[in-house]
Amino acid sequence: MKFCFTVDWEDWYHGLRLPLEETKKFERRIKIGHYILMNLLSKHNIKATFFLLGEMMEEFPELVQEIKDEGHELACHTYSHPFMIEITKEQFQSEIKYCKELIKPFQDSYEGFRAPYFSINDTNLWALDVLKEEGFIYDSSIFPGNTFRSGITGFQKEIHTLPNGMLEFPISNFKLAVLDFGVGGAYFRTLPYKYFKYRLQNILKQRPGVFYFHPWEFDHKQPYIKGVNQRAVHTHYHNLHKTEEKIKRLFTDFEFSPLKEILFENNPIPQKSILSPA
Repeated sequence: MKFCFTVDWEDWYHGLRLPLEETKKFERRIKIGHYILMNLLSKHNIKATFFLLGEMMEEFPELVQEIKDEGHELACHTYSHPFMIEITKEQFQSEIKYCKELIKPFQDSYEGFRAPYFSINDTNLWALDVLKEEGFIYDSSIFPGNTFRSGITGFQKEIHTLPNGMLEFPISNFKLAVLDFGVGGAYFRTLPYKYFKYRLQNILKQRPGVFYFHPWEFDHKQPYIKGVNQRAVHTHYHNLHKTEEKIKRLFTDFEFSPLKEILFENNPIPQKSILSPA
């Protein structure tokens, strides 16, 4: 059993749910975390899956080419990083169509998708049908549990086939008291590394896992923004200064493959209901 290392490739302000008009004035800092991450992946000979944000692809196509040249998988993370419950089906489809145009200089099309904030839930499952219509093969957006932003309690944790024929690789997580902790991001930065390692090892005894990360998590000098959701602020900035050393330990202790590679290792994948018990 392996983990796939996935990167939600976006800049520092995207995780704070700020208005698009406001973010246009912010400093672009994606290169800071991008190069730290790319160097670590190269040093440890790890191939990852990058869920690329279209807005950043437009501004930094040379970085996308570097990701491609290093042999990493290119997947889609929308264009503007919307919270999915706040947009319409038509707006989502428009973003996806535009992203498909942006990827053409690098490859024919996308196969994989991840929603910002894992924000496909039981109120907007129509997004999966849009993805199917637009030619996507798999999704890795759904958090099978409860978070303060999203999640579907009781969602199947195994890799499975959705009713529309797409494959779903749910976000790996584990219970800690009454809370569902995701495998990556602020959860990884918050918990002691030894404990997190123990929980990851337990996940791999049951199923392959997916670890998620952002380039800005290496950038502990990023601007501090006040006046937004305080819980989001806390999780966004917490322990950024410890990120690099913890990721180095993670890369030493676990074996990683691109998401697509793990997804198709054990085909055919049996059909399961989208809300079958975990």
